[in-house]
Amino acid sequence: MKELPASVITQLDAQQKRPALLFEIYLTGLTLRYVAYMSNVTFPTGGSVYTAKAISFGGVSQTLEGQIGRVAVNFDNVAKDMTAYIDSYDFEGRTLSIKRIFLDAIGSSTYYNELFRGYMEQPKEITRQSVTISATEGKPLQRRVLLKKYDRECNLTFGGAACNTDGNANLASLKATGTADSGTTTTLVDNALTQADDYWNYGSIILVKGGVTYNRKVQDFDAGADTITLDLGLPVAIDNATTYTVYKGCAKTWDACQSNQAYGPSADNKANFGGFMHIGIWRES
Repeated sequence: MKELPASVITQLDAQQKRPALLFEIYLTGLTLRYVAYMSNVTFPTGGSVYTAKAISFGGVSQTLEGQIGRVAVNFDNVAKDMTAYIDSYDFEGRTLSIKRIFLDAIGSSTYYNELFRGYMEQPKEITRQSVTISATEGKPLQRRVLLKKYDRECNLTFGGAACNTDGNANLASLKATGTADSGTTTTLVDNALTQADDYWNYGSIILVKGGVTYNRKVQDFDAGADTITLDLGLPVAIDNATTYTVYKGCAKTWDACQSNQAYGPSADNKANFGGFMHIGIWRES
């Protein structure tokens, strides 16, 4: 009888050590932590608690270079918890991380293998049973490849850890809360907004009226009229019973990261620019 190679036996043994996948969803002011397992998991020992949840993959696309281009993850929604988060938080552009750990080694190890880290799209497939969250620009599985798109625009989330090493893009401080004076289904007026023209452009805003929370993007801020224009209309009109929290955004271009624009960081943040400055223009003769 032919014996299996030692390397194959080692791999088989590793697969029997109860691997589990950790899912981290980074939202503004909140991180959701789940584990695809039958009970909650604390990782590492004494660290964060990952809530057990039924999770499956709806699809994974991978390039020839071994890079995950897009992943779709189905999260259980029977308890309506995911729907509540979607109603209250903006998922688009935030980070999804998927890590593999081995449950038998948690007590003595902090090691994990990060399988994917990408930027989420706004959840679209929402049912009573599950919610599908898709993300793009993931990590390579096998070969070393460039993780960022070769693009003039920065692909980092403004205010995120990678774009915040000097504090110039800290969304914890670059926000405003208040109660609207008046408005429409697409505009909010508050005389307390005294920032420069376009200051809140590209940002996000959370509105609450009648106990219902709405997430929108800021299309424009008019300093002269103290007015924020939303990217999408609301099903109700904004009035003096509407409260809001608005977060500063950024065009995520080299020019904006030099604080040359009102909607850029509060100071020069070029050192943390995540795009590509010098991209030639291809012209066919």
